[in-house]
Amino acid sequence: MKMRLSNVAASGVALVFCLACSAGYAQDMGGLGNKLGGMMPGSSMQSGSMGNVAGLLQYCVKNNYLGGASGASGIQNQLLGKMQGQSSAPPTNDPGYMSGAKGILQGGNGKTMDLSSVGGGSSDMKSKITTKVCDSVLKQGKSFAGM
Repeated sequence: MKMRLSNVAASGVALVFCLACSAGYAQDMGGLGNKLGGMMPGSSMQSGSMGNVAGLLQYCVKNNYLGGASGASGIQNQLLGKMQGQSSAPPTNDPGYMSGAKGILQGGNGKTMDLSSVGGGSSDMKSKITTKVCDSVLKQGKSFAGM
């Protein structure tokens, strides 16, 4: 089951426009559209493969966008087990997983979004957008895991 990320993109864009009202964030607007890789409201960007979701969960936990109480590590292990026949070791031969572990979301339509570079220079904006994306990836991971 694939999940549309247009709600995530819409939330991120709404946040950007809201923050743009303050002068301190106005300069960050220019680069954000480029960094989101075309993920604007109504786009058909969907989250990537099970491998990409598992890698993104690793990235999100490692960088503290999803806490230990979220269960993300357990979901990641379940996905890895499904991918590799019960082994929860990272699949170094899966390009989707490897990209996800670096924070790169690979959309079902060929577009990508690098979570390490969203936010247009604002660490607060980056944190909010990345947390929102990580929450959505966790939901998709739960769906893949049958939860």
